[in-house]
Amino acid sequence: MPDGFINLYKEPGPTSHAAVNQVRRLFGMRAVGHMGTLDPAAEGVLPLAVGRATRLIPLVEGTVKVYRAELVLGLATDTDDTSGKTMATADANVVDREIVSLCLPGFLGQQVQLPPMFSAVKVAGKKLYELARRGQVAEIPPREVTVSSLMLTDWRREGHLAIATLEVECAKGTYIRALCRDIGQKLGLPACMGSLLRRQSGPFMEKHSVKMDTLALDPLLHLVTINTMLADKPRITLSLSDAKRFLQGQRIRVNHGEEKDECPVFCGELFLGLSQVEAGILSPTKVMMQEVELP
Repeated sequence: MPDGFINLYKEPGPTSHAAVNQVRRLFGMRAVGHMGTLDPAAEGVLPLAVGRATRLIPLVEGTVKVYRAELVLGLATDTDDTSGKTMATADANVVDREIVSLCLPGFLGQQVQLPPMFSAVKVAGKKLYELARRGQVAEIPPREVTVSSLMLTDWRREGHLAIATLEVECAKGTYIRALCRDIGQKLGLPACMGSLLRRQSGPFMEKHSVKMDTLALDPLLHLVTINTMLADKPRITLSLSDAKRFLQGQRIRVNHGEEKDECPVFCGELFLGLSQVEAGILSPTKVMMQEVELP
């Protein structure tokens, strides 16, 4: 069974779930999951975990996201992007590139953001977009997000609209649609998001991504191994005898004075799983292989 990661470039159109299903068919297995939804109209990096690598998503996915987004000034919709129903319009010719650029620093750092009503955020066990499609109104819980970089890189006008291209670096959980909406509110204009391209998701970069049609030609060729993804992370290496004990779920005394949280464990170059180390005692937290796979 193949185990590893795919740096998929999702093209506009399919849902993230549809992309996952297509990769499941390519590998002939159910154990495939993504590391952060992209809306159907959005494109860019959609990292996927395959096989046992799905259990490593929290360790590997990272928190940094980089986007290129269009801020559309002069139009507000119920989805906070141009695919939604128009809720308000205005003449955006009252602002220019400089005015918008001067507004952006106010959105840097930690801030409280209200997610879009059409989002996967859950309220009382229900996703907001499910409630919105039924015409139900829910109190949206605000969330704390972090934007570390926000730059205006292009500017154009289309009739009464002004469209700014933004480069955004932010933490996981930030909604770019909500960011565009809020920038418009600060400028006194209805606003929403146009196109969206995710250029980076944690360690996965756009320049190293692969499109679905290319992936389909040879899926295994584009599978990044677990060892490769964990190469830069601190590790604990066990002897063969201790590796057997680890795979049996036993605690092991190790010569590591400092505490380690969710640390990869190896026997040579064989990845065994994850552990926690406290007071010199290694405790298995995720056992990723079977004893029969040891040499």
